[in-house]
Parts: sequence; structure tokens; C-alpha cells
Amino acid sequence: MDNITYTTPDEQLKKLKSQNLIIDHEGAAIDALSAFGYSNLIKSYRDPYTITVDGKKVYRSGITFKQIYSLYRLDKNLRNAVIAAMLDLEEHIKEQASNVIAESFGTHEDSYLNYKNYRNKRKRKEQFKLSSIIATMKKTLNTDKDPIHHYKTEHGIVPPWILFKSIYFSTIINFIDQFKVDERNQMVHRLYTLSSLGLNEEQGRMLMMDTLYLASDYRNLAAHGGRVYNHVSDNVVRFSEIFNGKGQPSPEGFNQFISSLRLLDYKGPFTHLEKVLTDEVNRHCNEFPQDVTYLGQTLNMDIIQQRIVYVTDSGDKYHNDPHCSGMKDSYTLEYEEAQSKGYVPCKRCNK
Repeated sequence: MDNITYTTPDEQLKKLKSQNLIIDHEGAAIDALSAFGYSNLIKSYRDPYTITVDGKKVYRSGITFKQIYSLYRLDKNLRNAVIAAMLDLEEHIKEQASNVIAESFGTHEDSYLNYKNYRNKRKRKEQFKLSSIIATMKKTLNTDKDPIHHYKTEHGIVPPWILFKSIYFSTIINFIDQFKVDERNQMVHRLYTLSSLGLNEEQGRMLMMDTLYLASDYRNLAAHGGRVYNHVSDNVVRFSEIFNGKGQPSPEGFNQFISSLRLLDYKGPFTHLEKVLTDEVNRHCNEFPQDVTYLGQTLNMDIIQQRIVYVTDSGDKYHNDPHCSGMKDSYTLEYEEAQSKGYVPCKRCNK
């Protein structure tokens, strides 16, 4: 069994040099290793840039620490965007689900948590069974925390839109999967315009549940610090079956995720993710154009490079570095737009 020995950032840098990695700026590299860790930064993002020679990993010619760090930043920003988008989606889904069951079964917990209102779809894992889901919700009703406690004290009931605030997203998704056909159809019509998608209710139900389970997978992955840019989920949106092989692609990986969000009527999660993905891919590929093919294949998307620059409302210069000269509150613009708005190049970072 191999021993795992602790090493300092200086020792880690020495090792990277011995493996043929070019260190652009030693101070910045040590700061990055100290802040984020060798495992998070190097081990998790080095694979596209390494080859094996005589049984040892070495870096391909011309690969720099800055390039690996840039890929790490891309994925980290994408991961943060996934979390933000999924919190937004979670709020939307909980609201629609609570409205559906309130309309069908009323606002009293004894009514809308009645076991007979749902279909008891078989599940392999105990926590996903209808009995466990309802038991979890009833247990949550006993909290002494607001807003549940307030509603019990002041109104004598806890309506579903209040209860659901304290229920995990994954539990809500499994609860929706236990809805009977009428309630699932109501959910579908709240989430999609079926006529514009060319789908019937059965296809809509399939699209809804596939999308929700895929969203839950990416949410959990991002929340636990996993890589998202090259993640291939075990949860699949059956685009070909849902659309009868017409009108929709069969994307894989992250593109499957973002394509499924695009079909929702509520565009908030999709819009946010698409912007961050576009900005990050452009940022990385502008600096490292040799990665265009790799990222295009990994993300399963066509990458059309746009030069992205950074500006502030208080300055008149555009920057290649978002933190140039200690700049704060910078945001991105396309290069041509920045020029058209009168921004001029920063001499420090536009050499």
C-alpha cells in the first residue's frame, strides 16, 4: 500500500516542474495551490494536458500552470452557476407543485398528505417510496422553526407552499413522481407549452421527470464540489423517444442538461447557465485556443469564439484580466461592444 505524504505548495511546485509543466508565475502558482489545494486544482484538471511516459505522468509540451488553473476556474464558475440555477429552479418547481396539490386536495396537511391521493409508484430505495416521502413531510411539520411554526400557531394549518420550503428538492421531485396522472398533467402544463414543443401530455410527463432527475443529479454534484464541465450523468433525457426522433438533438453531458432546461417555459435557470457557460468558454479559449476542440467535444457544443473583455462602469478601459490593478465590480462585454461604447485598451493587460 502506498503512503500518502503531505507536501507544501513549494514542494508541489517542484514536482510539477519535474513533470514538464511550465510555471508562468511562481508566486501566483503557490498562492493558487495554497488557496485551493493540489488535489482540487491539479489532480482534478490535469488529465487533458498529460501523457504517460515510462509509466509516469508528464505534461505535454507547452502546457502551463496557468492553463490548468484557467480550466479549474471555468469549471468552478460553472459549478457555482449550476448551484444558483438549481436554487432558482427548485423555488419554481416547489411553487408549481404546491399549487397543483392545493388545487386538487386543499391546503390542510391532513388532506394534501393523504396517502390515497397518490399512486405509490414502486421504488427500490426506501427513502424514495411514497410512505417514506409522506412520513418525512409529516415529521417536518413538527418543527418549531418559522414559517411552519408560525402557520401552525396562527392559522392551525400549514399549506403546501409553506411546508415545501423546508423539504429537500430531491424529495419534492420524488413526490411529483408519485402524483397521479391528473396532477402530473397539471404540473406539465405549468412547466411547458406543449403545443409549441409539439408534444402530448404523455411525452410532456416523460420530459418533465427526466429533466427533474437530471437537474437533481447536477445540483448534488455541484453542491459536493464535483466536476461539472465533463460530467456525464446516469440520468438521461430521452429526447429521441419524447420527440419521436424529430426536432430535437440527442445531446450528451452538460449540453444535455442545458438543452433540457431550455425547453422549460421559465427561462431563468437556462439563461443564467448559458451566459456563464458562454462567458467562461470564451474566456478560456481566447487565452488557450488550443483547447477549443477538446472543450467543444467535452461539452458537446460548437464553440464560436468571441473575444470577451472586462470593464467597469467607473472606468474607460477594457481589460483582459478581470482583476487588473485590483479592479473590482468588473463585468464582461464582447470586444466589439466595448469598443463601440468608447472603452480603450488597458496598456497593462493588453500588451
